[in-house]
Amino acid sequence: MAVDLGTGDGRAVLARASAQPGELVVGIDASAAGMVRASRRAAASLAHGGLPNARFLVAGLESLPEDLSRYADLVTISFPWGSLLAAAVGQAPALTGRIVRLLRPGGTLRMIVSASPRDAGRGLAEVDLGAMASTYEELGMWSAASRAATSDDLAAAHSSWAKRLATSPRRSAWLTELRLPPAPAGRA
Repeated sequence: MAVDLGTGDGRAVLARASAQPGELVVGIDASAAGMVRASRRAAASLAHGGLPNARFLVAGLESLPEDLSRYADLVTISFPWGSLLAAAVGQAPALTGRIVRLLRPGGTLRMIVSASPRDAGRGLAEVDLGAMASTYEELGMWSAASRAATSDDLAAAHSSWAKRLATSPRRSAWLTELRLPPAPAGRA
């Protein structure tokens, strides 16, 4: 199962569900309004035999159902803001832990984060990759990659924010990939 947190318009969910028909892909966002179009497109596609593996859930990070804990092989977060941004960059450790709890052993968290000048008031004008990695390491994850996001990374996010960011020389984006260690042999 793949989970896209802060899915917004849901394009990433639809793209992944189409590319990976054997995988359940769940888009989660606190705003139902942002996901309406994507969920309608998934339902219309389902009526014609396509995308039975795309689902959408309205929930904030603070209110994720415990039933989702330890099910995801992959969690993606692209261009978060608000409390999800603070959690993603490790500045809200309790919420960061809720992200990690979605992953099953061996699972991967892949994030593309960008902070704009307006985020400076919340201390997020620059993303401190080292501090972010430390927060996740304390939660049992290890850093697999942390670097400036490329244009290919932005395109792969399937997001309208990614399109805007690709044309904005004033904003930077960082790609971070973290992993939970696999379960010890004999445990699932």
